[in-house]
Amino acid sequence: MTRYFKSEMRLAISWRIVAESADKSAQGGERMQLVSGDANLREQVVDQLRIAIVSGEMPPGTVCSVPSLARTLGISTTPIREALLQLTSDGLLQPMRNRGFRVVDPSLDELRGIFEVRMQLEASAFRKLVRMGADDLSELQAQADAIAESVETGDVPRYLAADRAFHAELLALAGNEVLADIVLRLRDRMRLYGIRSAHGLERQKASVPEHYRIIEVIRQGLEDEAEALMASHVMAWEPIFTEAIAQRNAQPG
Repeated sequence: MTRYFKSEMRLAISWRIVAESADKSAQGGERMQLVSGDANLREQVVDQLRIAIVSGEMPPGTVCSVPSLARTLGISTTPIREALLQLTSDGLLQPMRNRGFRVVDPSLDELRGIFEVRMQLEASAFRKLVRMGADDLSELQAQADAIAESVETGDVPRYLAADRAFHAELLALAGNEVLADIVLRLRDRMRLYGIRSAHGLERQKASVPEHYRIIEVIRQGLEDEAEALMASHVMAWEPIFTEAIAQRNAQPG
C-alpha cells in the first residue's frame, strides 16, 4: 500500500476522531455535528487537513487529490478543492500538475523563524491585552478546560484544536485583526513534529496550568508578568519540534 493511500486512510480516521471530539466543551460535551453547505464544509475540511499536516499525520511529500479525498470523506469535490487551494495559499501544500497537491517539507530555519516572529508578536499583543483588560473571559476559560480535558484523555487532535482556539481568542481580545491574521497564519504553517513523543506529551501537560495562568494574568491586570509569560509559553515548544525535525532529516532515505 502506497504512502498516498495510507495517508488518506489516516485522514479519514482523523476526520472521524476530530468530528466526534474536537469541539466538545462549551456545549456541555455534546458531539460536534458536521454542518451542511459547501462553505461550512470547506472550513471543516481546511481545519481537519491542517491538523493532519501540522501534527505530522500527513508527512511531507504526501500527495492529496481532490477526487480521492472527496470519496474518502464522502462529500462533494467543491469544498475539497477550495480547502486544498486555501492550504496552498497558507504555505502547507504545493500544487502538482495533473497529480494533486503535495505536503510541503519545512526547514529547520523556517520553523525557527516562525517561532521567533510568533514569540515577539504574541508576547506584545498579550501585554497590550493585559493593559487593556477584558470583560468576558468565558471563551478562554472554555478552551483552557478543553485543553486540560484533552491532555487527560490523550486526545491530541482535540488539544491542537483547543489550543489554536485559545490563542485565536487571545488575539481577538487584543483587538488588532491584522496582527491576529498574521499570527494565526504563522501558527498554521508550523509542523508539530514530536507532539506525540514523550517530551511532547510532557509539554502538553505542562501547558495546562500555563493556559489558566494566562487567564489569571488578564483578570488581575499583571502587565509586568504578561510578556515574559507568553514568550516562555510559545518558545517552550521550539526544542521539541526542532529536535523532531532534525531527527527526521537525519534518517537515511
